[in-house]
Amino acid sequence: MRDNYTCQYCGTKFHAKQLTLDHVVPASHNGPKNWTNVVSACRDCNQRKANRTPRTANMPLLTEPRAPSWLPTLELEISADHVPPDWAPYLRLKTG
Repeated sequence: MRDNYTCQYCGTKFHAKQLTLDHVVPASHNGPKNWTNVVSACRDCNQRKANRTPRTANMPLLTEPRAPSWLPTLELEISADHVPPDWAPYLRLKTG
């Protein structure tokens, strides 16, 4: 949500399920998994960047990653027939 469902390398907008999380500084180079080191990337760009930084891959970021000033909400649609009955009091279930 923070990156507006947009690959931060090619600028193309995708559905959430078509995006990956990319470590700006790769985890193998001790890059942390935090807001300032993780961006949305399409699969093609993530694979092309591979185990490199944006600079070494010649793939500049569209925007500098930062922690959002808002907290994203998570809305799930859960069908009542897929939830254990004892969970029901704690969930907003979609019926029908």
